[in-house]
Amino acid sequence: MSHSPHAPQNGKAMKQTLFIGEYASRNVGDGIIKLAIEKLCREQGVAATFRDFYGGAPAAGAAQPGPAQPQAANSAPPKPSWPQRLWRSVLRIGWVNYAIALLCYVTRYRRIAAGYHVARYQQVVIGGGNLLMDNYLNFPLLILRIVQQCERHGVPVKLFSVGAGKHYSWLGRKITARVVQSKAVQCAACRDANSHDLIKSMVAPSAQHKILCSVDSGLYLSRDDVNTAAGNTVGLGVIAPSVLQAVIPEHPMADPRHALQWWDALIGELAQHVGAAHIELISNGSGVDNVFAYAIWQALSPKYPGLSVCTSITTPTELLQRVGSYKALAAYRMHATVSAMALDVPVVGFEWDPKVLQLFTYCGKREACIPLAEFTQHPVRDIVALLLRQTPTQLAPVRLGLERDFRHATHV
Repeated sequence: MSHSPHAPQNGKAMKQTLFIGEYASRNVGDGIIKLAIEKLCREQGVAATFRDFYGGAPAAGAAQPGPAQPQAANSAPPKPSWPQRLWRSVLRIGWVNYAIALLCYVTRYRRIAAGYHVARYQQVVIGGGNLLMDNYLNFPLLILRIVQQCERHGVPVKLFSVGAGKHYSWLGRKITARVVQSKAVQCAACRDANSHDLIKSMVAPSAQHKILCSVDSGLYLSRDDVNTAAGNTVGLGVIAPSVLQAVIPEHPMADPRHALQWWDALIGELAQHVGAAHIELISNGSGVDNVFAYAIWQALSPKYPGLSVCTSITTPTELLQRVGSYKALAAYRMHATVSAMALDVPVVGFEWDPKVLQLFTYCGKREACIPLAEFTQHPVRDIVALLLRQTPTQLAPVRLGLERDFRHATHV
């Protein structure tokens, strides 16, 4: 009888750890997390099986990043179809999302959790990434289903390098507390102090000892893991105003007109130092960021001849290769920033979510992140000067701590 490659059998399975995360997500940052956890497993001798958070099996053989395929520079991203635009509009309605999540809890999430066959494994590790955020209850409810399966079969559960958002709904707090307080859950290693404090505030004092303050797992990758060399181009990582409008509408860059003016001023100042031909706008690979990066390039490339744009990132390897080729990077998105730090690329960040400032703080680069409260106080001249004087982040102590937390999370 043949067996599924992600469902090992009998004694072999009982010696393995089942990792569950958004490993097959279209978000390339989740793929970077998987690469880092695979590396940790290899170096720490953990026999592991990976399953996607929503039930699929992630692509095999992705542990070693290889040479990226040639990127299509300055190409327009595909425009969404009208059904896609309509669906996105519907999903902006809060109660619709909550209703979908509750329906999934009683249907789809039950099937997904049962399909993991957790009884075949010695333990389950959930993470990393933003899996402890409220996400209209989707993440808490799916994790609860997984925990219920583990409770039923007596399998220990650990959460590793997981992040939370800024806010939780009342029901989201109750569900998350139920998860962490479960007797099956042995630890919850949060990836930053904000997530740690938020989750700790939800649970009973008797369960607070389970909650640890860790770091982002993507920082375990290094320049040795990527086949690329640094060049002379400075990368500018964008974030779409529509993203900020959804999560932090008070951010100045949530206004598209202001954002375009800001990027115009930043590119103009940077071009005086490195030349426009050595500047590249880069999207993290999400559709809205692709569209926004291309729109900036279209508007500003006549003014700055030689300015380039990259909107073709589709895999974690491509993002790592692209970021690793930069002389320096200024970025909003978390995984672009984490990639730069891991690959010894000097980087400046901009807080729009607490996790960004937390990242720079625990990596000893607090001064290289512009806090949200001070965003309007930093002229582009100062930001460019800050970027050009940055040095690579020293991650040796951070990686040692990550190894310690990983051993704790995978110890049986």
